[in-house]
Amino acid sequence: MTWIKRSHFSTNGADWVGCDNGIFCNAYSGDTSCTASLPILCIKQDFSPAPAGLPADWYTGWANGHITTTPPVQGLTLTSAAVADQICAASFGSGWRMAQFHDGGGWNFYAYGNVRNDMRFWVHISDQPANCWNP
Repeated sequence: MTWIKRSHFSTNGADWVGCDNGIFCNAYSGDTSCTASLPILCIKQDFSPAPAGLPADWYTGWANGHITTTPPVQGLTLTSAAVADQICAASFGSGWRMAQFHDGGGWNFYAYGNVRNDMRFWVHISDQPANCWNP
């Protein structure tokens, strides 16, 4: 499953990442061929407080931390959530893991960062078979 950067708030350093209004996002069976090479959206939930003024709702919450992306990796190499988490930790350090659909509620979330906006990125969903490691 993949997401996009929806917006960046330069006043507080937060990004809004998510599912692109469902136009090109399928949280139930995936939306991108696993032969594609895309960055992994990584998160470190360090319980950073949310900046004031974010327009949160049921589908867009604060993810309690920071995000960044890896260089592109082929989806076929993501054979489990643990493998994806290891790539994030190897790239950015202890406590970093692959971002998950439900980190800020579902469908979207806010976190500190300024991730790339030129391509989609891999995210994990824990309760649906939409990951490259799912049969």
